Amino acid sequence: MVLTEDFKMSRTDEVHRITENVYKSIMEQFNPCLRNFVAMGKSYEKALSNVTFAAKGYFDALVRMGELASESQGSKDMGE
Repeated sequence: MVLTEDFKMSRTDEVHRITENVYKSIMEQFNPCLRNFVAMGKSYEKALSNVTFAAKGYFDALVRMGELASESQGSKDMGE
């Protein structure tokens, strides 16, 4: 079967058009998911930062309570 040059070009153009449409469709579906993924990552980072801040506050409070307890008269009596 002999194909004419016009048929080859139209077939190439059609393949190009189909490929381009598939690419656009994938990007239209992928971009919202990617934006959502980035937003979730930012939320996770913010939550992790807040948890770290709270944990540091908790640890500092425990240290301070330990210092106060070691300075109390009761702990001094127990140490004797």
